[in-house]
Amino acid sequence: MNTGYLLIMAVLAAVCLILARRKKNGNNGTFKELTMSPTERVILIYDIDKETLKEAYDHFSDISEQEVSSIEPEGNGFRLTFTPETDYIAFCYWVNYLVYSDEEKQKRYTVYGWYPFGEVEINGEKQPFSNQTVMMYVDKDDTDHDNISFVTPDGSHYLQPFAIFNNLKPIVGGSENYRPCNKVES
Repeated sequence: MNTGYLLIMAVLAAVCLILARRKKNGNNGTFKELTMSPTERVILIYDIDKETLKEAYDHFSDISEQEVSSIEPEGNGFRLTFTPETDYIAFCYWVNYLVYSDEEKQKRYTVYGWYPFGEVEINGEKQPFSNQTVMMYVDKDDTDHDNISFVTPDGSHYLQPFAIFNNLKPIVGGSENYRPCNKVES
């Protein structure tokens, strides 16, 4: 695909981020993360070269207000570490964007993200994934290009579409099994 297509995707991502922030600040949503985990958020992206990752990072970090605290090589890919202040929806967008970041080659990268939830309520009900670290991914059969899935440590799957808000829903099965994020040795 060409640069024009990438620019259109960037504008759509920016609009979605702005709407997510407005919705978050409006307090009229039913999904509420009442507490934030003090743990860093991590994304692993595989089979990507340094230049392609740099382009994708530079492009998306211009529209995302979430700061990546480090990018380190790991295995056949890279580890992106985000601060504990990174919110759920922004992190979802990063996972999704990195999966589809190389539209010119139409390559879909393998990307996993680990998001440690604090206390979460939907419609006033505590969620079973509260205070758990979930593993995010884009389903291998995804054709919408605007959602992510996540799996909990006990194997429960959820779908988070981006087009509308307050639409997180449990799903039966998914294309990934939960794997804990490997710790990086200091």
